[in-house]
Amino acid sequence: MTIQKSIHYFKVALEGMQLSPHTLKAYMQDLSQWESSLDITDLESITFETIQDYLITLQSQNLKPASLKRKRVVIHRFLKFCYEKRLCDQRVYEYIDPIKMRKTKAPKEILTTEEIEELIDYIEGQIEQNEKLLGTSNHFDYLYYCWVRNRLLIGILLYTGCRATEAVSIKKGDINLQSNSILLLAKGFKYNNIPIHPSLLSFLEVYKEQLEKLKNKEIQSLLNHSSYLFPSRNDVTSHLASRSLHDLMLKLSTVLGRHIHAHIFRHTFASYCIAAKMDITTLSSLISHSNPSITLSIYTHEIEASQKQNEIKKLNFDRR
Repeated sequence: MTIQKSIHYFKVALEGMQLSPHTLKAYMQDLSQWESSLDITDLESITFETIQDYLITLQSQNLKPASLKRKRVVIHRFLKFCYEKRLCDQRVYEYIDPIKMRKTKAPKEILTTEEIEELIDYIEGQIEQNEKLLGTSNHFDYLYYCWVRNRLLIGILLYTGCRATEAVSIKKGDINLQSNSILLLAKGFKYNNIPIHPSLLSFLEVYKEQLEKLKNKEIQSLLNHSSYLFPSRNDVTSHLASRSLHDLMLKLSTVLGRHIHAHIFRHTFASYCIAAKMDITTLSSLISHSNPSITLSIYTHEIEASQKQNEIKKLNFDRR
């Protein structure tokens, strides 16, 4: 059996397990990188030396510990799959020792209330500037739309705690104002119904009002014919690319003077919920964790800090 054909079978198996497109893509990239480094094509030709030589190469690439661990795990999982499915006769996956990473309890990076206000103010300033130029050219019309869209995107990230891919892929039909909820397609192709926070409802209302000022027929046609809340400009059947959200984060990083990413809004949402004494089971459900223990492990520091703040208030030196 060739390594290339075995990887194909492995990919099919992963697709059947409904892994997220991003996870599947990362798996295939790691395996493709490994395969291209080999001088052999046959699965049975893999030896301890074959594997160790590649792992040594990875060690020399100054990869982040998490990336190095992922690449080793992917190859281990692939080779174990091959043995279990009788694609090879040797347990060569046993040649890959797991990496034990020291767990840290460092607090997650979050946005302060002042930074959140600063970002919103900046985006609204961009909307106002481009609103004055509406109708002068397609370029300024589209810039206006982009900033109106960006304002709502930030609102969704901030008030739902969803992942970047979940935010950009929301469909118009997923927003139900009657039930006051947004249906998100979460990790693992699981649906999660999130209540609409009053502030997010305000974001949605302002978004609608701002779009009414836009008379550009091309943009109106795009928004009307796409089923997505944030459609792709180049493909009406697709949604906004996560890369566009990444580019927005780079721009907003210059506003705050520090690097931020879309996931920081998720951490901000969770941390503020913990500070507000939200039940961990409820929070776990809101941010689409399969188990509350995952939420506890990720936000250990925030939970402990909140508990300390509450408990220290019980200290009293007044003997009267």
